[in-house]
Amino acid sequence: MSIQINRELIKKFLAGECSAEEERLVNLFLKDPASEKLLDEALTANAAKDWKVFEHDQFAHPRQHDLKRSLHERIGPVTTVRKGGLKRLLSMRNAAIWIGLILAAMSVYTISYLSNKKGDQVALVETRNPNGHRSKIILSDSSVVYLGAGSSLKYPENFSKDTRDIYLYGEAFFEVTQEKHKPFTVHTGQVQTKVLGTSFKIEAFKNKPLLVEVATGKVRVDQVDSSFSRSLAVLTTGQKILFDHNEVKMQTVDPEEVLDLKEARLTFSNASLNDIAEVLQRWYNVKITFRQHTKSTERMTLTVDASGSIDKILNVLAAAGHFNYETKNGEIVIR
Repeated sequence: MSIQINRELIKKFLAGECSAEEERLVNLFLKDPASEKLLDEALTANAAKDWKVFEHDQFAHPRQHDLKRSLHERIGPVTTVRKGGLKRLLSMRNAAIWIGLILAAMSVYTISYLSNKKGDQVALVETRNPNGHRSKIILSDSSVVYLGAGSSLKYPENFSKDTRDIYLYGEAFFEVTQEKHKPFTVHTGQVQTKVLGTSFKIEAFKNKPLLVEVATGKVRVDQVDSSFSRSLAVLTTGQKILFDHNEVKMQTVDPEEVLDLKEARLTFSNASLNDIAEVLQRWYNVKITFRQHTKSTERMTLTVDASGSIDKILNVLAAAGHFNYETKNGEIVIR
């Protein structure tokens, strides 16, 4: 198969990517004065790059002849051929120097490009709620996030033109504005919940199962890692998923219960008093202990209004669970 000497092959030669046969033919070709034109074209194809490797020369953005002059000055004395004119040639040694200079410039350009891309990224705003505090956040697309106590949310001040990505730790209820061509994605560790327009709740606390519940619409939940991605579930209204230690559990849920965080309600379904106490500690920033361990394992099913004081909730729990409690040094003791 014949090898055609053209601009692309010259560029390939300068990048050090030629086969042995291609390299031999190009070396022979470059001894011909006619090679000057193709060499110029190969360099011109990259003239738009910011050749920062030359920034210490007299020109920061070299024109074509400047680039060639600077490169030849770095290579050293030129060889003359043919009567009637001087022609610059590339020996194997000079070709290696060319390749090094080209690759160095490409590396600097790549680093510069990536740095610029990084600089173009929108800085994330972070909202952190301590225990005992909840907040309502309105995002730039008019989506609303009801962020729970002991939770945090990172989000861009303004979403990009293609995506809407936010990052959650803890619990939040979302009312997402519909934008069909701009998915809304909630990142919680290795799990992503993607929607187009819906309302749903996520709980993603450390050492707790991840929970996603849908009040309206549809969401897709995926597990994403650096080496793989898999779909965990597609949820519609009244469905929820529990993801714990790579185990997936699909269940149904009353859509009204999914609104609890937004409406400041707490719904417990066959929950132990210990689990209920954990939620109350986060919502009210209090410490609750049990005098008897057996009491903490008792289970209850009820819904309480969490817009009032902790005492009102404890009175309801005490009546339903048949226990007493007292407050000592700021600590609630259930006995």
